[in-house]
Amino acid sequence: MAPAPPTTPDPIDGVDVIWREADGLQARIHRLPPGRRISGPVVIDVHGGAWSSRDRTLGQAYNREVAAAGLTVVAIDFRDGRQARHPAAVEDIAAAVEWVTGRDDLEADPDRIALIGSSSGGHLALHAALTAVPVAFVAAFWPPVDPLARYRYAISMVGRPVPDDNRLDAAGLVRSTEAYFGDEATMGRASIAEIVTSGRAAYRPPIWLVQAERDLNVPTEMLDELVSAYTSAGGRMERTRYPDEIHGFGHGDHPGAERFRRDLVHHLLAAIG
Repeated sequence: MAPAPPTTPDPIDGVDVIWREADGLQARIHRLPPGRRISGPVVIDVHGGAWSSRDRTLGQAYNREVAAAGLTVVAIDFRDGRQARHPAAVEDIAAAVEWVTGRDDLEADPDRIALIGSSSGGHLALHAALTAVPVAFVAAFWPPVDPLARYRYAISMVGRPVPDDNRLDAAGLVRSTEAYFGDEATMGRASIAEIVTSGRAAYRPPIWLVQAERDLNVPTEMLDELVSAYTSAGGRMERTRYPDEIHGFGHGDHPGAERFRRDLVHHLLAAIG
């Protein structure tokens, strides 16, 4: 019997490359072959992990779906609380945008770059897009947009019971927030609403905000505050609430997650496609 031919990785599963040689930071590129993808738009994914864990593979489920729609997705690693402190991750996101737009093989149109991010990655994507680098669109999924408020909330939740069908590692959130931000003053200045109301926002891209309505990790009040601050400042922000969903639901395999991924593709194609 002839040996089976070697398998070729599905390109939308992603190919890993080094995006910054100096510290070995990697990116995973998801895209269809030439002739089947849209030239110009690029989506840069900023992973979550409470500012101090996880990597570029976290968003695989929705990155594959976005790539299958014809968009190029670049999921990046960056310095987090395991290697550095704020604003290191924001600086790395801005540098990654520059890297993406400087690579001819990615066919990136600088005016059609979107940042997306889940959880703390959503916060970092927003921070970078408002203060460090202009982009055409931002999508932030279940993001803790006020690190200080979330830090104090997590402290208050340590030791309290969590329903079996939900998730909250309050003590872990306290540790990881301290690891990246260091102190409460730095956490406070990293609030996205405070960046807007203090006049520190250099850019105001359109934003899609995703809220899980049973999210024990991100109190709804901090999202309400951001929506109010951003729209009052003249920014465009759309919030979509997903009933009965919990933190991180978009990584799953159930009807709510599938709806979220369809919505994400729709928003990205409308914004940069």
